[in-house]
Amino acid sequence: MKVTRDEHSIPHISATTDHDAFFALGYIHAQERLWQMTHKRRLAEGRLSEVMGIDALPMDQYMRAYTLVPAAQSAMKHLDETALEVLRVYAAGVNAWISEGNTLPAEFYILDTEPEPWKPVDSILMMKLMSLNLGPNHSAETEFDLLVKEVGLAKANDIIPNENKNNPAATDYYEGELADSEVEARLIGLNDRLQDEFKSGGEIAVGSNAWAVSGKYTESNFPLLAGDPHLLTEMPSVWYLANIKGDRINVTGATFAGVPLVFMGRNESVSWGVTNMFPDALDLYVERTNPLNPNQYEVDGEWVDMEIEEQTIHIKSASPAFLNKPVPSVQWQVRRTRNGPLISDAIGQVDSPLAIRWTPLDEVDKSFESFLGMNYADNLESFESALREYKAPAVNIIYADVENNIAQFAAGKIPVRKKGNGRRPVPGWNSNYQWERYLSFDEMPHKINPEEGYVINANNKNHPDDYPHIILNLESPPYRADRIEDVVQEFIASGKKISVQDFIDLQGDSESLQVKELLPHILSLPVKNAKHKAAIEKLKAWDHVIAGDSEASALYQVWMKHFNQLLISDDLKGSALHERRGNAIQTVPPRLRPLLIKQVFLKSPDLNNDWCDQVNTDVHETCDDLGLIALDATLEELDRLIGMTHDWEDINELYLPHLAFRDIPLLDSIFSRTIEGNSDRFSVNRADWRYSEAVGYRVISTAGYRQVIDLSPENNSGYINSSGQSEHLLSDHYDDNITPFKDLQLRPLRLGAPSRSQAELILHLEPVK
Repeated sequence: MKVTRDEHSIPHISATTDHDAFFALGYIHAQERLWQMTHKRRLAEGRLSEVMGIDALPMDQYMRAYTLVPAAQSAMKHLDETALEVLRVYAAGVNAWISEGNTLPAEFYILDTEPEPWKPVDSILMMKLMSLNLGPNHSAETEFDLLVKEVGLAKANDIIPNENKNNPAATDYYEGELADSEVEARLIGLNDRLQDEFKSGGEIAVGSNAWAVSGKYTESNFPLLAGDPHLLTEMPSVWYLANIKGDRINVTGATFAGVPLVFMGRNESVSWGVTNMFPDALDLYVERTNPLNPNQYEVDGEWVDMEIEEQTIHIKSASPAFLNKPVPSVQWQVRRTRNGPLISDAIGQVDSPLAIRWTPLDEVDKSFESFLGMNYADNLESFESALREYKAPAVNIIYADVENNIAQFAAGKIPVRKKGNGRRPVPGWNSNYQWERYLSFDEMPHKINPEEGYVINANNKNHPDDYPHIILNLESPPYRADRIEDVVQEFIASGKKISVQDFIDLQGDSESLQVKELLPHILSLPVKNAKHKAAIEKLKAWDHVIAGDSEASALYQVWMKHFNQLLISDDLKGSALHERRGNAIQTVPPRLRPLLIKQVFLKSPDLNNDWCDQVNTDVHETCDDLGLIALDATLEELDRLIGMTHDWEDINELYLPHLAFRDIPLLDSIFSRTIEGNSDRFSVNRADWRYSEAVGYRVISTAGYRQVIDLSPENNSGYINSSGQSEHLLSDHYDDNITPFKDLQLRPLRLGAPSRSQAELILHLEPVK
């Protein structure tokens, strides 16, 4: 078998058999991403303390509470022999590189650890971790529950709208206060740490764009497909580009180091992109435990024994080891009820524990087989067939093929509940709140060759309002999807055929429909002084494009932060009686609520509260009053931070942290990367920023990969990840994609090896006889 790397270090694998091709993929994944694979496996296993020390213990306990390892082991038992053999040969390729005694990535030496052999089940574990990356929604459920308890259901629905309000099933709330608020708040804190430090558990911080247009409207007369998945930022990128060719398979696109698959890309016949569905495929159950035996729980009036697994967590002593005492291992219990593992055990045993029922933890999960089938699919029928047993994470898949078919599929298992709507914890002891079944693939929303000639998803709702089932309780605001559709419709209406470059340009589009919608209300504020007028004049001249070198962009983004805070935070202060509970939901205001902001300016009759009136004053504030207070705070902040110039990139940065070293200043400065930020959460060129006193405005989630796929015989497709192909710090390809990625310079990645003149390195691998 032969691996030919092009000038961007993208490998093209050419092998006699598919098994040899997957072996080679394992070998080069180990060669370029072994530390990333090791770190993510340890995260999923709850074994970071072994190399990171005592500070990682709370995260190990949290991850063990998810029980991803037994879920992966169970899934392996139900895979067919074809899938199992792919996993085996891939693991053999990883281990072949390890066994050669090559120089390891620097992280192994710095942290004084060695790689362990890769096992086939580890690849399934990586897929479970991917489900966690796309966000089980228990933090949203606990946050909403805390809001309801503090401000009531009506006001909570203003802040976090019921996306299914026209569905009778979605009004079935459990009306008690079951969950302990302090437990919920501590779990939210753990999940925030998982997101911040380990870039997992993403929920609403992650998203994606994907769309396809029929060949009827393209220059080539073949479909074009574009996609850019948005994940929490990290260094190196989650994605690794590769072309894998054997005797049957020939597939190109984005792989995930540790898994023998292309997750987004194309083969000779079909192409696909993926977006997060934000599915509600998880429920929290409050369990009643026996006062005489905390390892028993109630089921319909009877005490039942929990399943208990005894585990040991080993902890590395502080460096240097010879000066510090060994840290004793921690004995740990993982407890399960019929509803699932007790996620609240991550903070210790509590009186009213919370169990999670979550689809990736099911005994049977054939999602790996489904993705493998997608890699091999040769037409619409075989691709659709591959999706039927797909379970998790539930996603939207945008599809296009060489026969000029385009489609959008909702893929994954979504529960049908007997009672409850998935928005708040429910009583685990009452069987009326169990899941009845999963929606079948045919019940899920799909579009195949729609009349309009295009399919688009940017995490927006994938079904009409009269759809009879609950698929999601969280939805990304529709601005990105609407902007993509506007641009596509402009091409169609003009008669101008769409090119690959047009789709690349659209991926970098930062014209914000959210700005266009809200800006007139800001411009109409009754300004009171010269500084106000000067700011408004700058906003009047603005073209609604979020840009790094734009002062108007900075004014608008900072104003949004202040107005959002003023709008919500006063209602969440907590009374003296419930001070701790009120404090628990202070994480809510920093998340921008653009739909609420829009409604308050429009004086929407759907709102259940006068949000602009501040509860802690004797006067009645209007939204104009709050708008001017926010404008004063904005101008003061910009003057304080950046003086004479107020451009958005002067205060906003995109940070690509190295996950092991981000909290060690010297190593962080060496291994992590930072560039100027130039967008926002609601533009197609998405860059979701968060503000904190410690670091200011920092992008935490953005596109980590871009693909534009041309299905014509010319195959002018382009692909790029956000950092570089290699995790080796001294490699030329450690960070060589960062600037080209920002500048939308996609790399060609064809089906087949590059010419010898384009090849940077040719590697020959001989299978062991």
